[in-house]
Amino acid sequence: MNQPKYCLEIWGRDYDRIKDTCILAEELGYYGYFYGESLTNLDLDCWTVLSTLIPITKTIKLGPVITYINPDYRSLALLAKQSITFQDISYGRLEFRTGAGAKLKYSVSWWDPYGIDYPEPQKRIAIFEEGLSLFRKYIGRNFLVNFDKNDIQSPKTQKEIDRSDEHSNAIYHDGKYFRATGAEMEKSVPDIPITIAANGTKMMRIAARFADIWESSYLTPMEFSAKNRKFEEMSKQENSNKDSKTRGNPNSSPKRSIELDVIIANSNKELQDQKKVLAVERGPKAYRQVLQKGLVGTPKEIQSKISAYIKLGIDQFFLAFQDPLDPKSMELFMQSVKGVK
Repeated sequence: MNQPKYCLEIWGRDYDRIKDTCILAEELGYYGYFYGESLTNLDLDCWTVLSTLIPITKTIKLGPVITYINPDYRSLALLAKQSITFQDISYGRLEFRTGAGAKLKYSVSWWDPYGIDYPEPQKRIAIFEEGLSLFRKYIGRNFLVNFDKNDIQSPKTQKEIDRSDEHSNAIYHDGKYFRATGAEMEKSVPDIPITIAANGTKMMRIAARFADIWESSYLTPMEFSAKNRKFEEMSKQENSNKDSKTRGNPNSSPKRSIELDVIIANSNKELQDQKKVLAVERGPKAYRQVLQKGLVGTPKEIQSKISAYIKLGIDQFFLAFQDPLDPKSMELFMQSVKGVK
């Protein structure tokens, strides 16, 4: 069994702390450092901040918490160009994380003030599926990334995106939400891994087809186990689909990641103090969800909870600490899970 990977979900506007936390995360052995994308005052500009972290780190993976595929928000071609450039100048450290977005009632207030349409779920998923398919063509992706053999690149088969031999690298797409009429982009090396956050059935099917990593969110081990069985069937169906061109290996399946809230403390007294802060800052509903479905406890308790997820097939943990820039919690967590397999 491979050692699980631990990633950090970061937000905030204090750039010096963001930078210092990223350096510390790499030193502590975290696999990934992912920063939020938002037009609101919650965050700075995501891709600008991430770009500045490249030269001050060496190994840690970087990327957005979730980057949006929404033509009303940003050109898909521009997003692809940004991603290819980032992958090249970071020497292969980008992990492209995406999804269809949060529920309408939570998200519309993030977009409406800026004149950006945030559609209802069915349309949002349709936009996402079409956009992701075209995005993969822009970045030259046809198959899953081989995480065990990063030096071996996936075959570059362009038949489904080429109109003629005369324009062998040209991309054509005439869809409902996106268009490309002979666009050309230089493929990044190595390939850009794609994580798709998906909890609902439609999005899980898209993840089964297109994702290198499927990420579920805020599930207990029992809930994840049930959802994972469902996803495994979807992956098998996708692999058996003779028309599918997304799998380089017919037995391949996306890695499993889970997003979880984290509250960790050395003593029960410290833990209770942190819980009180959580209740005040996020309200009773979020408080109950974090306690029921998060990684909450002392180091031994956290270690036990992590082990339960690993036994169910989790490859990666996407961690949202109560204070995402708290070095003490970051260090205590990594000490707690040291040697856990």
